Order: sequence, then structure tokens, then C-alpha cells
Amino acid sequence: MIAKNKKMLAGLILAGCAVVLSSPALVATRAADEDVATWVSDQVKSLQPTASEKRFDEIGWVRSIVQAEKLARQHNRPVFLFTFNGSIDTGRC
Repeated sequence: MIAKNKKMLAGLILAGCAVVLSSPALVATRAADEDVATWVSDQVKSLQPTASEKRFDEIGWVRSIVQAEKLARQHNRPVFLFTFNGSIDTGRC
């Protein structure tokens, strides 16, 4: 009985979608492919992080303490040592 109701509901949903998607008002307002591509491109550009939001990328990441110490000496900067052993979502690194 439940399977029959699910099939009937799925059929009604598909029929409703077909009616809505084939309506003349919707067809008339569809954008041309090149307009959609331009809109998507503009949206992607507008959502890109700004330079100030990308300050994280300015960190001199290296994979070994030897490289970190060399870079720190060259730039007269401290070394921040981050180690990861486990699940970072627990708050323990």
C-alpha cells in the first residue's frame, strides 16, 4: 500500500513539473545560453575572495622545520610549528 502511494506521489510530482516547465510564461523568460554563461561567470567572479581575505596565502608554508628555520632567518621572522595528528575537528592537533 505504501509503495503504491509513493509511486502515485512520484507520478503526480513529475506531472506537475512537466506542466510548470512547459508553461508559456516560463518558456518566454528563458535566457539565451550565452546570457546564462555570462551570468554564471559574473557570479563566480563576485564570489572570489578579496586580497585581504586571502592573507592566509601569504604565510610561508613549508613541510620541514629545517626549511622553516632557514626561511625565518632570511626574513627575521618567528617560526610557528603546526603539527597534525588525528582529527582537527576535535580541537586537538
